[in-house]
Amino acid sequence: MVRRAIRFVASKLGYEVHKAAWFGPHSKLEVMRRIGINFVLDVGANDGVYAADLRRHGFKGKIWSYEPMREAFRKLERASAGDQLWKAINCGCGARKGTAEFNVSKNSYSSSLLPMLEMHRANAPEAEYVSKESVSICTLDESVMPHLGSDDRLWLKIDTQGYEGEVLKGAERLMPRVEALECELTLVPLYEGQLLIDEMLRVIYRMGFRMVGLSPVFFEPGTSYILQVDGTFVRA
Repeated sequence: MVRRAIRFVASKLGYEVHKAAWFGPHSKLEVMRRIGINFVLDVGANDGVYAADLRRHGFKGKIWSYEPMREAFRKLERASAGDQLWKAINCGCGARKGTAEFNVSKNSYSSSLLPMLEMHRANAPEAEYVSKESVSICTLDESVMPHLGSDDRLWLKIDTQGYEGEVLKGAERLMPRVEALECELTLVPLYEGQLLIDEMLRVIYRMGFRMVGLSPVFFEPGTSYILQVDGTFVRA
C-alpha cells in the first residue's frame, strides 16, 4: 500500500518510481543518448547478444562486432543479417596483428586467449576449456581508424575475459576518439596474466575517463562475493 501511494503521488508530480538497480541497459542507452554516441565497437561479441540488446533498447547507430571463434561467429552473422548498420568481423582484438591459439570454453562466453585459473574453474565448472582454435587477431587502430568519419562518436565495449589490457594497447591512436568505454573488470585472478581491477582502473583513468556505472556479472556461488563487474566510463 505504501509503495502504491508513493507511486501515485510521484505520478501526480510527473515522476516515475522504479526499484533501485545496477547500471543496466536502460542506463547505458541514456548515457549514449546524452553524449551523442552513434558508433559502438563490440569487442568480444560472442553470438551477438550485446549488440542485439542494444537494438532492442533503441540504439540505431553503427555497430561493429568482433568475434574470433568459428561457431560463435556463425551465430553472430545470423544475428546481424539484414541489419545494414551492424557489421560482424571474424577476428579477435589485441596489441598487434597476427594469429593466436584461442581457448574455447564449454559455455563459449568464458573463452579466452589466456589460460584459465583454478579460481574460475572452481566457481564456474561450465567455463572449463574444451578445445583450442587458431584465430586471427587485429588491432582496433588498424581495423577502425581508416574508416572513422569526423562525426563518429564512439562507444567501445570490451569483454575479452582477461585480455582487456591487450585490446587497449592496440587502440592507442583510437582512444582519443572514444567518448565512452564499457569494460569487464576482475576483482580476483581468473585468467593467467590478466590485469585486475585496480590496474585496469589506473590504465583507464590515465586515458582521461571517469567511471559512471558499475554492474556485477560473476559471483562466487557459495558466498555471493563478486568476482567480476562491468564498468562504464565517460570522458572526464
